Amino acid sequence: MESLTELYKIGRGPSSSHSIGPFRATKWFLETFPETHRIIVNLYGSLALTGKGHQTDISIIEAAKEIEAKINFDYKTKPSFPNTLDITGYDQNNKLIKTVTFRSIGGGSIEIEGYPSPVDNKVYPQTNFNQIKKWCYKNDKTLVDYVKHYDEEGYKHLYTVWETMKGAIDEGLNNKEEFNFPGLNFKRKTFIVKNNLIGEYSVYGKLCKIFPDLYGKNSIFQAYLYSYAVAELNSLHGKLVTAPTLGSAGILPAVFYYAYKHLNVPEENIIEALAIAGVIGNVFKTNGSIAGATGGCQAEIGVAVAMAAAGFNYIINGYNIAYIEYAAIIAMEHHLGLTCDPVGGAVIAPCIERNAEAVIRVISSATHSCLVGGRRNSVFTLDDEVDVELKTGRDLKTGYKETSKKGLSIKYKSKKIGENKSINIEDNK
Repeated sequence: MESLTELYKIGRGPSSSHSIGPFRATKWFLETFPETHRIIVNLYGSLALTGKGHQTDISIIEAAKEIEAKINFDYKTKPSFPNTLDITGYDQNNKLIKTVTFRSIGGGSIEIEGYPSPVDNKVYPQTNFNQIKKWCYKNDKTLVDYVKHYDEEGYKHLYTVWETMKGAIDEGLNNKEEFNFPGLNFKRKTFIVKNNLIGEYSVYGKLCKIFPDLYGKNSIFQAYLYSYAVAELNSLHGKLVTAPTLGSAGILPAVFYYAYKHLNVPEENIIEALAIAGVIGNVFKTNGSIAGATGGCQAEIGVAVAMAAAGFNYIINGYNIAYIEYAAIIAMEHHLGLTCDPVGGAVIAPCIERNAEAVIRVISSATHSCLVGGRRNSVFTLDDEVDVELKTGRDLKTGYKETSKKGLSIKYKSKKIGENKSINIEDNK
């Protein structure tokens, strides 16, 4: 398995597969062929269908810098892999240099047809969670020890990851920019949530008085605010951490920041929780799916909740691997089959609200594991869940895997048409 530096990437939203992946592909092409004067980029499958809403073209242009970049959204060609793009380069004399095919495989990682992996960072000899457990038990080590043993650079990277996550929360809480996508009419909710949490006469404020033990300044619902801040910043092309993707990037920061700020958990313990979450994410990335275009939203939100639940279980219960594993199992088990149908191809609805709801699932799953005594009372292992997640993703119809051609996306489009309002969303062609 790869280092956590490759799981927790830092980049700009709104999608690791649709913005970071194409960004890295463009950078690789220009670094490999420095004589390039202009490029033509063809986007296929999910990259074409939701590329506008995911700002794929903006990411490519940013990566190209002063190089001329023409971007074509090919809605008709059916690629062998849903997130595929071709980059063709020409020199200053307009002579063809090369056409290279890339696959954006999830979490910002790319594969390049005919070339070795652009990142050779496999530091863990184990390939599944059962092997990881065996190593830990045999050597009397924790999951944190496991990361430190094999991935020193990855563990150091977690400090930068945590600072970036805190920075994203802070920026999201203060950024007053609104969404601006053609054909969409969504307002940001961060400030609504923020005002209601502190408003004495808001509905939430009244609940605090009636049920002080459930609500209040340290209730788990405070984490909603942090999730909204990050997830909305993501849709505004902000700087975030893939955890494991940008579409689900509001979950881990929200939960761990809640633990840090409201439960007084030391930052070093947050770093360790990120390490444990990273182990879970790596297992899914290696053997399952972390891309909405291949696995649906179970591969993004589901995996993020499993990661965060494992980390939060460590925070509340310590290093016991059986409890940590079962927290991740519960989390994924109840996200299997979750569809990915972003309205208008933009990472706004249902994505942002889904990130916020997920933080409760995280805390619930971590606590649930403690209530039932950990993995020894489970029928399934984490590796079972990973295998089923992968197969379920394959079984989902294409329209429910980040194409905006089914589900809520089509319902929104039909509602707008019914209101006789123009729809100008090229992504749904």
